[in-house]
Amino acid sequence: MDLLRRLSDLQRKVSSLADEIEQLRRVAQALVPPQPPDQDLQKPPRLGLGPIASYLALGPRMESDELLRLILECAMYVVRAGGAGLTLFDPQKGKLVFKAAIGDGAEGIIGYEVPLEGSQHGLAFATREVQSSTPLHIEIEKAAKARFRNVLVAPLIVEGDPVGTMSAVNKRDGDHFTADDMKAYKLFADLAALVVRQRLREQLLRRIINGESVPLPSELEGLGLGEGDQLLMGIMDDLSKLAEGREDLLHFCKQLTGLLLELSSRLRWHR
Repeated sequence: MDLLRRLSDLQRKVSSLADEIEQLRRVAQALVPPQPPDQDLQKPPRLGLGPIASYLALGPRMESDELLRLILECAMYVVRAGGAGLTLFDPQKGKLVFKAAIGDGAEGIIGYEVPLEGSQHGLAFATREVQSSTPLHIEIEKAAKARFRNVLVAPLIVEGDPVGTMSAVNKRDGDHFTADDMKAYKLFADLAALVVRQRLREQLLRRIINGESVPLPSELEGLGLGEGDQLLMGIMDDLSKLAEGREDLLHFCKQLTGLLLELSSRLRWHR
C-alpha cells in the first residue's frame, strides 16, 4: 500500500509539473513576436543538379577560353599577324562584340562593339566571305590604343548562319594579307566556330542547371543554335522546372522517354 501511495503522489507531481511547463511555454510564446515564415522553407526543394556541371566539364566563359585563345595564336602565327581577335554577334545591339583578343591592341579591345556597317567585320559577317584590306572602322584604334595598318576578317559560320568574326591585324612581312592568308584563316575560323557553338550550348546548359531563366526560343536567334538545339534546351528547361520538388514526375518522364526510345528502335527495325 505504501508503494501504491508513493506512485500516486509521484504521478500527481509529474502532472502538476507538466501543467507548469505548458503555462511557461504559453507565456514565452506571448513574449516573442511572431516571425514571418522562412521563404526558403516555403520553396520546394530543388533537385541537386550542380554536380552535373562538373561532370560534363562545362567550358569557361568565352573571354577566358584557352582553346579559343590557342586557335587565335595558331592562326596569328600562320598568317604572320601582329594581333588577332574574335567577335560574336549581339542580336539585341545589332553589333559584333569582341570576346577574345591577343597581340596588338588586345588589352583594350575586349567588349568593344563593332558596327555592321562601315567595317570589314560587318562586311565579312554579311557576305560570309573572308575580307582583307585596310581597316574601314578606325574608331576601334582609340579603344585598343594601337594602330592597325591592315586587317584580315573571316566569318564564323555555324550551321550555315554567321555568328561572329575572327580577325587578324598588322601583317608582319607585307602591306596586306595574301590570298593564301585568307584561305588559311578561313580554316581556323571554321574551327573556332565549332568551339563557339559548343560554348554557347554549355552556357545555356549552365543557366538551366543553375535555375536561371532561359529565353527560349526567340532570344536564341543569332546564337548559332539550330532548331534541334533550341528544342533540346527547351526540354531540359522543362525538366529542370519539374525537378523543383516533384522528383516523382522525373521518374515518370524517364519511363516516358524510355518508351519513346523503344518505339523509335522498333520503327527503325521495321524499315
